[in-house]
Amino acid sequence: MKFYLASSSPRRKELFSLITDDFSIVSPDIEEKEYPEKTARMKCVRRAKDKCIAAVNKIKDKESVIVSADTLVDFNGCVFDKPKDSTEAYGMIKNLSANSHFVHTAVCVYKDGVMYSFCDDTEVFFKRIPDEVISEYVKTPEPYDKAGAYAIQGFMSKYIKKISGDYDTVVGLPTRRLKILIDKLCG
Repeated sequence: MKFYLASSSPRRKELFSLITDDFSIVSPDIEEKEYPEKTARMKCVRRAKDKCIAAVNKIKDKESVIVSADTLVDFNGCVFDKPKDSTEAYGMIKNLSANSHFVHTAVCVYKDGVMYSFCDDTEVFFKRIPDEVISEYVKTPEPYDKAGAYAIQGFMSKYIKKISGDYDTVVGLPTRRLKILIDKLCG
């Protein structure tokens, strides 16, 4: 059985290698849709499904298992995707400062013509982040390829007070839940 990870994220690749080291990467090459009528969780699941469908259409291998994921930050019902510019990145971090928010990571697994999905949620609590730190941070490349403009394992980690949930969900792939599902489907 051949495994594919439908993601170009180095963080997801690293996490997926904890489940299996025998897999290939396929980039889904799709534009992430906004889905404004959906809740943050529903939007996340829909995007993960979109990526999985795109990968299935690329691979066309009936014997393969394809895994896709999508992560977004949910701040009081507002979705924080990847920031488009420094102003947006600054606003996201400023809002997250001294507050909590949820990180949703949805995962889809395709096997034998059936798509299985779930969404995992982790609450992240930030300390207050000084304005001057935010200003300097948004001048770096770090915020721009991450939902909510930060990586839990990156520079902003020193401002995280605590999390409630799975650390890997915040990084971008809830490995424990994914391993359980893959074992169930492929075991």
